[in-house]
Amino acid sequence: MSTMILSGKRQVVLPAALCRQVALAPGARVRVELAPNGDGILVRPDSAGAKKPASVLFDRMVHRGKPLAVEALQGLSVAKRQGKT
Repeated sequence: MSTMILSGKRQVVLPAALCRQVALAPGARVRVELAPNGDGILVRPDSAGAKKPASVLFDRMVHRGKPLAVEALQGLSVAKRQGKT
């Protein structure tokens, strides 16, 4: 658990590790509500925008193998559409 400071504008900064755990990226919408027992505040991802930004994937994906040039990727895309792969 982290301790944060409420700014003069009533803003807090969420820890990066926590944001990665719940797939929050800069610009993501969140819902803030009073906890059911009234003892705290809950911050949850807004499910209305179900799509997650691609930036969330960068910390979760690991590339194995030789890097490919953009031209090679475009060629693979064309070959797949033509049924050659």
